Amino acid sequence: MQPSTLQFWLFSGSILFWLLTSKPTAAQIVPDTTLPNNSMVLLNCINCEITGGTKRDNNLFHSFEQFSVPTGGTAYFKNTATIENIISRVTGKSISNIDGLLRANDANLFLLNPNGIIFGSNASLNIGGSILATTADSFLFQNGFVFSASNPQAPPLLTVNMPIGLQFGKTQGELRNQSLAPRIDFSTGNPVLDDEGQLILGGLQVAPGKTLGLVGGMVNLLRGFLTAPGGRIELGSVAGNSLVNLSKSATGYALDYTGIQNFGDIQLSQGASVDASGDNGGAIQLQGRNITLTDASKVFSRTGAGRGGNLVINATESVNLSGGASIETSTEGEGRAGDVLIRASDFIELAETPSIEQLGGLYSQVCAELSTDCANATGNGGNLTIETRQLLIRDGARIDASTFGVGQGGDVLVIASDGVELIGASPDGEITSGIFTQVGLGAVSNSGDAGNLTIETRRLTALDGGQVSTATFSGGNGGTLTINASDYIKLSGTSPAATLTILRSGIFVSAEPGATGDVGALNISTGGLAVENGAEISANNSGTGTGGIATLNTGQLIIRNGGWVGAGSRGEGSGGTLTVNAAESVEIIGSGMIGSEPVKSTLFTQAEAAGNAGNLTITTGNLIVRDGAEVTVSGRSSGDAGNLTVEANSISLDNQATLSADTKAGQGNINLNSVALVLYRGSNITTNAEGSDITGGNININTDVLAALENSDISANSADFRGGNVTITAQGIFGTQFREQLTPESDITATGANSSLNGQVTINTPDVDPSQGLTELPVEPVNVEVAQGCQVGGNQSSVAFFNTGRGGLAPNPYEPISSSNIWEDVPLPTQEIANSASSARASTSPNIIVEAKGWIVNEKGEVILVAEMPTNLSQNRCSLR
Repeated sequence: MQPSTLQFWLFSGSILFWLLTSKPTAAQIVPDTTLPNNSMVLLNCINCEITGGTKRDNNLFHSFEQFSVPTGGTAYFKNTATIENIISRVTGKSISNIDGLLRANDANLFLLNPNGIIFGSNASLNIGGSILATTADSFLFQNGFVFSASNPQAPPLLTVNMPIGLQFGKTQGELRNQSLAPRIDFSTGNPVLDDEGQLILGGLQVAPGKTLGLVGGMVNLLRGFLTAPGGRIELGSVAGNSLVNLSKSATGYALDYTGIQNFGDIQLSQGASVDASGDNGGAIQLQGRNITLTDASKVFSRTGAGRGGNLVINATESVNLSGGASIETSTEGEGRAGDVLIRASDFIELAETPSIEQLGGLYSQVCAELSTDCANATGNGGNLTIETRQLLIRDGARIDASTFGVGQGGDVLVIASDGVELIGASPDGEITSGIFTQVGLGAVSNSGDAGNLTIETRRLTALDGGQVSTATFSGGNGGTLTINASDYIKLSGTSPAATLTILRSGIFVSAEPGATGDVGALNISTGGLAVENGAEISANNSGTGTGGIATLNTGQLIIRNGGWVGAGSRGEGSGGTLTVNAAESVEIIGSGMIGSEPVKSTLFTQAEAAGNAGNLTITTGNLIVRDGAEVTVSGRSSGDAGNLTVEANSISLDNQATLSADTKAGQGNINLNSVALVLYRGSNITTNAEGSDITGGNININTDVLAALENSDISANSADFRGGNVTITAQGIFGTQFREQLTPESDITATGANSSLNGQVTINTPDVDPSQGLTELPVEPVNVEVAQGCQVGGNQSSVAFFNTGRGGLAPNPYEPISSSNIWEDVPLPTQEIANSASSARASTSPNIIVEAKGWIVNEKGEVILVAEMPTNLSQNRCSLR
């Protein structure tokens, strides 16, 4: 027996079993009498043929009191070729249960039942046109006619076109799909089989290029499948008294929810599927309040030669994906994949990837099926845009735009007005949570570039292995990663140590081993940036391309407990440069553990192979390195080390902290510019060179104050050749000095392989004379006893002040005027003492010549010196000598 014959009989048996699993019962299709020409159907039919109805132009109207199709039954709307739209309503009070076949010729089918519509697991479609099933109350038409279920009226005799709107009443029934019907190949009419000869499910399926719409109150896909190859799928859940606009489109029709204030919920569970894939990928729109996908349910559209349609998910509150649920667009050929737009006013949560076979999250891919020839996937990937207040991605779920083909990967844009949280990994630890663009592992050698990744938010948090990354594994370049977080970014921890692979939380741009493309650029702007507990920010090149440029702009950068921030090369390609601009401070503190391994907190650039390392530049208010942490540039193989440059108001190294530049090839210089540079407790600034003819790097320090205490060293060394040079320009240097070799003290050295190969140490300090501007004080203080003369208070006539000695005169003509006297604070005499002194002066006649204590002018205008002032002068007058 030929394989094709065997497959046919196997398939025939499957169909028979599917049709005979339950005994058919009579359909409940009961026409009402509300139309001029009523619908007609045989009573108690199983395979029911529906005729009659009222025709208006190219529309055929049907009205039923009940409309249900049993398992294995058929409802066949028999229409003429001139009919374009079959418009039907249910005016009774019962739900429509459809578990059989809905069939129509090449017309669009509109089915309205406000009570609810349920498509069972055996429900299927054979309709030449589009279908819209709704629990609205009525259809609206352009001429104002309302085809209502609650207030049934006959269509007017005027021209009636396709409905332009769905009017919902106060209450809306549920719209549920559980269909698992086989997928049909419309070109042959046969079911579609997979590579193993098994039926592929299609559920409710319309013809290629047509629209399938379910619009109601609660919309629930419980294991149900919806398929519109290259067409359009519409799922909408709206609340009462709402009007949904309906318009024609190339694929049938499209729904517009403008002006609606309240929506209902949409749920996809138990592996439900919404599929608009085709050679020209179709479009999908979901509109509701809370939209939930669980249990590996998926919404996707894949395209081939033509332009793919867009996937639009709009939720007025939330979007939740869990348990491997996914939303995806992709291209397998020349066509560009459609874009994905997810909007949720409150939050979006992507949770749980059970395994690598059930990746949960949002995806845009070029050549998603790696079993195909990705060299033919020349179309570009679609863009992923997420807009919400809060975005949470956890437990291995992802946002991922990848290319495995020749086409360019799509861009990712995340706008989260409040915050973004990326937490954990999959249960097996292999799939990290996060946001990614990449040229994927296994991509063709001439692959396209990865897309760019942009995050705009207030706060970004990545914990326990959560990551943000752009990468290339092949020939395409990595994308640019841009993060703007106005408040802060916090990166902390790793995936659980018990898992096979420990994944660091962090932000990464990279070229992986075997890649020939360039590393993308990294740009971070935030109020504060913390990298701790083994988390990492890196621009790493393990391929042969060019390293990326990493720029961090922040108010404060804190790296602690084993955190890393760096740029490096691990292959033949060059490492990228790293620039840190922190207005307030940069703090690198302590060490931590990754698994059982101790890890120092480090800010670095490095080269571990043939590629050269990039430079590290730090501009900040205060640089603080302590407790064994490091700032380093290094070349550990044949690649040159980068240069370290620091511009800061203050630089503080404490407790075995290190600024270093190590090389086995070349470069590795350190340049420090600061107001104050202080080293405590065994901290070091060093350059080290190893290898034949490798000169140690130079150290250049320009500061106002340099202090190195407690065995803290500044050294430029070469183990095998000439030591580097140390040049220090400072206003003051404390605690350290130049020495030929390191000692237990704080030293400045430039040591080579031997004394003749030592480097040069140059220390530039200003020539300062410590005595300049100082005056020698006299040994003996001046006797401050006031000569007999002016007293304070009482009725004395005058007070005299005497200045004796050298006070007031410049001791040196080249010095400023100053006093040679020692200042002594003498209190004023009390009134009692003043009176006593006055009495003594009045009663005692000194035997010595009395000094003149004042002067008077007589009638002739002559000045006369007097020993006592006349009493008629003011008692407060004082003569000064």
